Amino acid sequence: MRTLYIHADFMEYEVKKPTPMAEAVADQERTGRMEEVLVAFLTVERGDQDKVEAVASQASADIIGTAEKVGAERIMLYPYAHLSPDLADAETGKRVLREIERMIAAKGWQVHRAPFGWYKAFRISCKGHPLSELSREIVGEEAPPAPKGEERFLVLLPDGSEVDPRGFEGGSECFQIMMAKEALKKEWPSTGEVKYTRLCKKFGINWESMSDAGHMCFSPKGALMFDLVADYSARIVNSLSLPVYTVRGTNMFSLDEGPVAEHAKLFGDRLYVIKGEKRDFVMRYAACHQQFAMMRLWNISYKNLPFGAFEVADSYRMEQSGETMLCFRTRRMNMPDLHVVCRDIPEAEEWFSRLDGRIFDEANALGRDYEMLINFSSWDAYQKHKGLIMEIVRKHARPALLHFYPEGINYYWTVNIEYHILDDMKRAREIGTVQIDIGNAQRFGIAYTDESGKKTFPVILHTAVIGTVERYLYTLFDTAVQMETRGKVGTLPTWVNPEQVRFMNVSEAHLERARELADRVRRANVRVGLDDRSETVGKKVREAKQDWVGYAIVIGDKEMGSDVLTVYDRSQNRNVEMTVDQLIERVRGEIGDMPFRPMYLPSELSRRVDM
Repeated sequence: MRTLYIHADFMEYEVKKPTPMAEAVADQERTGRMEEVLVAFLTVERGDQDKVEAVASQASADIIGTAEKVGAERIMLYPYAHLSPDLADAETGKRVLREIERMIAAKGWQVHRAPFGWYKAFRISCKGHPLSELSREIVGEEAPPAPKGEERFLVLLPDGSEVDPRGFEGGSECFQIMMAKEALKKEWPSTGEVKYTRLCKKFGINWESMSDAGHMCFSPKGALMFDLVADYSARIVNSLSLPVYTVRGTNMFSLDEGPVAEHAKLFGDRLYVIKGEKRDFVMRYAACHQQFAMMRLWNISYKNLPFGAFEVADSYRMEQSGETMLCFRTRRMNMPDLHVVCRDIPEAEEWFSRLDGRIFDEANALGRDYEMLINFSSWDAYQKHKGLIMEIVRKHARPALLHFYPEGINYYWTVNIEYHILDDMKRAREIGTVQIDIGNAQRFGIAYTDESGKKTFPVILHTAVIGTVERYLYTLFDTAVQMETRGKVGTLPTWVNPEQVRFMNVSEAHLERARELADRVRRANVRVGLDDRSETVGKKVREAKQDWVGYAIVIGDKEMGSDVLTVYDRSQNRNVEMTVDQLIERVRGEIGDMPFRPMYLPSELSRRVDM
């Protein structure tokens, strides 16, 4: 069905001449007029003939929703055969329109239907506001089948045993906590206070009070860390021995597009919906829409496969406001989203295993470990991928918690793994993920030409190797907090520390020497601050430690004529002696080939505003 909605001051019509399929009308039905009305011009199409109830139900709900949105007081249904060349037969048209009229009236609306099959004269006064003219395509989708049965959980052991979670006492503390929450529906009691938010605020990461709940802002230090992590996520993707196409796109897509609307249903009330001038839009909840919208237009051959598409995409999910957490659960997140396009399931499983290994490697690089929650869209999906899952469980030599969704729902994916860490408060927190997608290629029209010249739909992997940018920062801060919990000094990896080195002069007489050394280290691509304020040495050193500077050096009389410096090394929490060249070598060695950006705020502390 095709529709055109006009919000009008008034609409009036008069029947003139019947067509061969005209319905009978009484004298009082030959004219009609309504004021403050939403007029729905309706064309019933051939494809609506086998789903009259579904089309009428969807159309009536959409008409009522639009009337409420624009503030119309009444509804007029106007048969209009000019919106489509592919018309249904007359009897189907009449049935659909009568059913829409009945359903709208049943909701308490004053509704009038103009006669079907007549030539009519009409006059209409369109209000002319941005939402006064809207068009729709009603596809009349049947309601999805109800799920059969309930979700189920099993613990899969490296020896292949499948164990009931109830009574299973093996695995790590993180595994037990994850299993209690997910499978046993028991919330493990958290311990202590939330500590990582102190570090968020220290580095200028906070909620934006002038925005919607769950939206963050980043001051210069936090913004620098954010961009470094985004750079790192791109570096990971481009190191996978896989051709990668990096893209950039919009963050909103029209709900009038079938693939978008169909995919959006999976997220229900977690969607951000934007009311546009003539159409409604959904804010993307991952990079999928943009990458898929592009790939459907690409001319792909089997010779191109596999390949990756990548974007650090701002994504939006309407999380419960009371459950938002800085860096961990936000309404706007930034997803380093990689899609790996594969020719078939075997190739997809091969890359799934590779990505799984890289996901674990990235956690290990931070001194963290993962436990796995493996979700299956059905029991059949588990059987099809059981060899892959057993390989992964044996590789990591640990149990995995298997979660089976209720049967009977046609999910677009078959299996995904959520990778959880144990945070300082003894909560299992999902960070990385990888998933096999068998449905979206067909939904969006992404196809490749196989060896025989046939168009074939690929299998697509979704992965965020380090999680969202925000969750990677959460992991960094939580790791530092756990260092403190163990009695150590909390540190950040040098490459992501906003201020890697700081020089401090004892007096004005030492300032030029401090500036000279700072410039020398800075030229080696090291982020260097200079505390040139008229403060005591004790205060400068104390604040350098409070700011988590990696290496802090005081320049006094002894350093005026010597390259040997006394350096406070935060990672060791003690002073060490080294030359300027040794300092550069140490810091550059710790940065290695990780991303580098200069400081996002003035080097001189005297020029920095108090934030």
